[in-house]
Amino acid sequence: MQNNDYLAVDVMPKKTRFNCFFYPERLNSLKDKFKGLCYLYNLPARKRQEIQKYPERYKIEMCGNSPARALLFGPMAIGGVLSFVTFISILSLPIYEEGEKFQWWIPMFSFSWNLFFLNLLPLTESYLPKKQIYFDRKKQLVGFTYEIPGCEERDELGNCCFKWADIVCHLDIVATRPGVMGFVPFISHIDEDKYPETKIAVQVPDNSNNPMNCYLYWERVVRFMDNNQPLPDVPEYENCRHLDELTAEFDKQNDRPNNFWSDFSLAQQVEIWQKFNKEAAHFNWLRATPNEEITKPWLHFKGEPERIEKLTWKYKAKRLALQLFMGIP
Repeated sequence: MQNNDYLAVDVMPKKTRFNCFFYPERLNSLKDKFKGLCYLYNLPARKRQEIQKYPERYKIEMCGNSPARALLFGPMAIGGVLSFVTFISILSLPIYEEGEKFQWWIPMFSFSWNLFFLNLLPLTESYLPKKQIYFDRKKQLVGFTYEIPGCEERDELGNCCFKWADIVCHLDIVATRPGVMGFVPFISHIDEDKYPETKIAVQVPDNSNNPMNCYLYWERVVRFMDNNQPLPDVPEYENCRHLDELTAEFDKQNDRPNNFWSDFSLAQQVEIWQKFNKEAAHFNWLRATPNEEITKPWLHFKGEPERIEKLTWKYKAKRLALQLFMGIP
């Protein structure tokens, strides 16, 4: 199929053809096991908003951050410069003149700066508002955490919302980088002229010659919002499948192994994802016969738990170094 055929596409349909909703998900995070010197690392998790607490109901899409949040990364850059000055000071020790003392205040100030902002970042993560949209599988609504002029309906969280039926995804071709045009999905209200603030560009892996990543993303959203079916059996929903009644009952009848995807390392998941992507690259998204969804992945894939990342002294040393010298949590 010619890629030019997709140029005639405006609104992508709310139906699935490829029927593969797989996307890698880190299920065994080493950061949660070793927090290092970031004593407030768990604070954002304790302060999670309603939409973050129930991933079986809400699917979140970021719409960019406020300038206040972006400024928070400035201290990391300053911390890196201070650490560089400290490093230069240490290297200069052999050329110190007799009686000249090392300026201990430089590394002390550098480490104190990084440790302070290292623990400040989780605080700001907890309290500064995020610009997001979220898909409500249960109520069939799409909510916005920021104000939309002209929006009158509010959901149970007090946010502006619209019916799922009134939300569309456009397939556009735009400049993704200088001199390169690529396909990008834009989500908006069906009446974009009335609600222009609802339009957001979704970040998908760049592939200028093929819109497959746009379709793969939109199919994941469409399938998630289909509350007449259980959640797709993919790593993204491994830890919340039991919280969705329809999914829990389906898994019981399907004799699904408990925590099936937990035995898959992130690297193994990426390999599976790349395999599906190769198939998607040659898929006719407009006219192909729909593929059958994989509902028993344990018949197709076998986990290799020995490949799961282990918490080693090398990992701890690397993380402590990033925290001390860059202020990165």
